[in-house]
Amino acid sequence: MTAGILSGRPGGSRHFPAEKLVILSVSFFALLLLLDHLFGHNPEVLLLPASLAVILIFWWLPRGRKKYEPNPVRLFVCSALSLAGYAYLYKLAGALVHFLRRPWQDEFLVSLDRIIFGFSPNQALSGFQPAWLTELMMFAYLAYLPLVVWLAYVLFRKQGQAGLQTYTFALGLAYLTCFILFILVPAASPRFYFEGLVPEGGWLFSRLMNLVETSAQYRGGSFPSAHCAAGTVMLYFALKAGKRVAAVVVPLILLFFLSTVYGQYHYGVDVLAGVLIGLLAIPLSAKMLRGRLPGQE
Repeated sequence: MTAGILSGRPGGSRHFPAEKLVILSVSFFALLLLLDHLFGHNPEVLLLPASLAVILIFWWLPRGRKKYEPNPVRLFVCSALSLAGYAYLYKLAGALVHFLRRPWQDEFLVSLDRIIFGFSPNQALSGFQPAWLTELMMFAYLAYLPLVVWLAYVLFRKQGQAGLQTYTFALGLAYLTCFILFILVPAASPRFYFEGLVPEGGWLFSRLMNLVETSAQYRGGSFPSAHCAAGTVMLYFALKAGKRVAAVVVPLILLFFLSTVYGQYHYGVDVLAGVLIGLLAIPLSAKMLRGRLPGQE
C-alpha cells in the first residue's frame, strides 16, 4: 500500500484501509455464521447473501470514487461508506452472540460493577428519572449516529482524505474489537437483567429511541460498549479538528456516555471497557497508518 492511497487527492484507484477492514471483517463474520448454521442451525443464515453484497459493494468502491471525483458530496459518500459497513458488521455480530454457546454473562458484569464502583450504577441512576432528564438522555443517545457521520464530513472538508480515513480506520479498529468481544463475553444488557429500571416518560426522543430499539437493536452486545469506544475516538478527532467542532461534539458525547447507563443499555464496566478500547484504537491506528499518510515517508 503506497502513500497515494491516502493522499490529499480525492480520488484513488485502491481501497482505503477502513474499506479493507470491512471486507475482511464481514468475510470472517460471514464464515463464522456459515459454520454456526451448519453445526448449530443458526436462523440468521439469510445474512450470508447480504454479506456477499456488502463485500462486492466495497470491492467496487475505488471505481466509484474515480467516477464521482468531481462531485465532493458523492465522493464523500464513496469515501466514508466504511461507516455503513461497520453498522452492518454490528448486525452480523448480533447474529453470532451465541456462537460459543456461552450463557449470558450479565451477573459477572454486575459483580464487576460492584467491585469497581462499590454499587450498581444502573440501580443508582434508576432512583432519579424525571421525564425531562430522560428526554435529554435519549436525545444524546440518538445524536450519536448522525454525529459520527457529521464529524466524518467535517474532517473530510478540513483535512481531505487523510483526515477522513484516519478517523474511519480508528473507528473500525474500535468497533471490530468490541464486536469480537460481544461473541466472547455475551451479555444481554441491564434492560433484560434488571427489572423495572428502564426509564419511562419523556416525549419525542424517548419515543424515537423506542422505535430504534425495536427495529435495530438486539439482545446482547452489551460488553463492551461499542458506542463508548467510538465516542472516545470521536472526542479525540473532534478536539483535533478545532474549538468549534469540539464545542458541538464534546458535550453530546459526554452526555451520551452517561445516557448508556441511564437508559439501561450498558453496565458501568461496559462503558469503562469501551473507553479503554477507544483509547487503544487511536494510537494503534496511527501506528498502522504511519508512512501512508500525506507528507509522511
